[in-house]
Order: sequence, then structure tokens, then C-alpha cells
Amino acid sequence: MKRKWLASAALAASLLAPAAAVQAGTPAYARLSWDGGGDSLGTAIMKNGTVYVPANTLESAGMTVQWDKSRQRADYAGYGRSLAVRIGGTSAVLDGDPVRDMPAPFLYQGQLYLSGRFVVEALEGDSVAWDAKTRVFSAKHLHTYAGFGQTYGGRTYSVVKRTGELFASTGKNGAQVKLADLGSRLYDGVSMEFQPTEGGLLLLTITDNYGEPHLNDHRFALLLKNGAVIRQADVHYWQRFETNAAAYGDHLLLTDGQTLRVIRDGTGAVEQTIDLVKLGGEEGPYFVEGAADDYLLIRPNASGLLTLVDRTTGASVKLYKQLLDAEGQAYATENDVPYHGDELHFVKREGDTLYFEDDSPIAKDSGRLLPYKLPVPAEGGTAGP
Repeated sequence: MKRKWLASAALAASLLAPAAAVQAGTPAYARLSWDGGGDSLGTAIMKNGTVYVPANTLESAGMTVQWDKSRQRADYAGYGRSLAVRIGGTSAVLDGDPVRDMPAPFLYQGQLYLSGRFVVEALEGDSVAWDAKTRVFSAKHLHTYAGFGQTYGGRTYSVVKRTGELFASTGKNGAQVKLADLGSRLYDGVSMEFQPTEGGLLLLTITDNYGEPHLNDHRFALLLKNGAVIRQADVHYWQRFETNAAAYGDHLLLTDGQTLRVIRDGTGAVEQTIDLVKLGGEEGPYFVEGAADDYLLIRPNASGLLTLVDRTTGASVKLYKQLLDAEGQAYATENDVPYHGDELHFVKREGDTLYFEDDSPIAKDSGRLLPYKLPVPAEGGTAGP
């Protein structure tokens, strides 16, 4: 749909200035109110009946700019929004739609100036007004697009912290496409990890580590096929920062902390949904630290006790009871600094034997492998190595 640069008669009249000032381009001010709170007051210019504001307002909102080789065309992009303008041009592109008959951008003292109303529209603001007495152009509810982005495989993946929207773009000036809603805003230490699978899929993990002193870990897992999200899940942990297993064999794993979905690599089909709370016997969320066709390794965030589950029988065992001495068991159940639970971690499997390391500060022989032989005995017995 084409956009036409039209203003109501009242608004057009409100933006007019005396003829002499129009020709000269006279100083003015811009007061902008942002959706996240706070106002900004900066310089503006009244020229030819239009109030212009510095284009770096767009950059302040979180958009990035790319200039062409001639330094005549500027392309801005910001987490789902895009626009392109040309110095002296009366047309532009906003989110892929043409804008006609707009006031021409110009350079002044090395700074690009754009029509204030165009900038407000680009930033999804409203309540545009002009106070002729104070020479103040104002607008409210301008959006910011602060976020985090990372490039992988020729695509730039960007997430808007305020909304949790995930976008992807291809190429330097490629259009942005919305991939997903994460379902939550992001706060602080955002990171992305990309894991290509054997079956040609891509597992994208976005982590938001926030709070003071960064005790919250909100993880978003998205499974992509041919560039599109086909599965996603998220889970919120606190204090502990264990690594969840992402795959075994030709299966992929997605967890929301309460359930685990076992997914066929290549197709993305869900083969099984497992109730982690039922298996573990405690409230979630759970980490999933290891998996195979015959077992799961899960750890409840609250108690922190690594649990081995037999996937065939449903039998389970708390491994600290099997692998640690009396002092180690006391540490696992009584210590709460920096968190509750044991610090057993899976290392490898050889035949029917799983090997673990104890990374606790009281471990007497650091690096020594602790074996546990499958299967898990029924009724959570004590048979082990």
C-alpha cells in the first residue's frame, strides 16, 4: 500500500512559519517523549514550512544507518522497522512502502535532517504539535528499538528487548523479517548461540542473564528450518547456570523446565513429551543435562540434586547418594552457597556405565571419574558402581 505525504489542514497550518524564516531556515527545538519513559529536548530547524529534526534521533532509538558510496542515500534499520531516504529527494521508503511528496532531507553542518513528522511516523509516535510562540516541535510515545543482534550464516538475528520480538535480515541492506515473539521482554546480558544440527536444522538459544547480581537466567530455544521457526520454548532459572543437553543421536531436545519435548532432527516432528515434574518428584523448573534412549539426567533448580531416570521403567535415583561419600552428601543437601545441591556433572558413557565428575569445592580428588552402571533399579534402590 502506497503512503502519501498528506497532512490535515490544521496540522499543515500549525507547521507554517513566517515567510522570511521559511526561506532562511531558522532555529527551533524538538521535545520528544519516549515510550519507555523520559523526554529529550534537542535542536530542530524550521525550513520551507517544515520542522526538521536531526536524523540521529533514529539512531538514538536503536536503529542503525548505512550510507551508499555516494553518501547521498541513507538506509536505517531497527528490529522490524526500516526506512531509506535520499538527500534532496521527495520520496522515501518506510517499512517497504513508498512515501511520496515528503519534505526533502538535507545536510547541515555535517548532520542529516529529516522532517520531524516523518521521524515520528518511523518511530511509531503520535501527538505531533508545533508551538509557534516557543518554536517547539513536540511528539509523544516514540518507540525505542534497543536490542541485541548477532550474525550467523549470512543472516543477522536481532531481538528487541522491550517487546521480545525476534527478527532476521539478509545482506547489508536486507529487509528484516519477523521470526517469532519470545513471549517476554529481555532485560540485561543478552547472548545468542547457534547450533546447526546433523539434520539441517538450526537451534538458536537466546539467553537473558539479568538482575543484581545477575541471578536470573531466562533461556529461549528456537528451532529453525529453512530460516523459519518451527519449534520454540523458554525456561527461567535462578542462581544455577547448568548447561542443558541439546541433542542425542538424531533427536533434539527442547524444555520449558516443566516438560521435555523429544524432537526428530531434520523434520522437527515432536516424538515424545515428557513430564519432568512427575519424573523428578519435585516442582520445576528442571535442567536436562543428559539424555539417551534409555536414560535422562535431570536436575531440579530448587534442590539442585542431579537425578538419573530410567526412561523404560520410570525408576529414578539421586546420584549424590550413590557417588559421594558422607561429607559430599552432607554438602549436597546442606550447602546453600552459592546454591543448593550437588555439583556432579556428566562426562561420558562407556557401554552401560555413565561417568561423572564432582566439581564441588570439597571434592578430594578433582578430576576423578565416578562410575554408575545402568539400569536404574526399580523403587530407586541403591545399586550402583
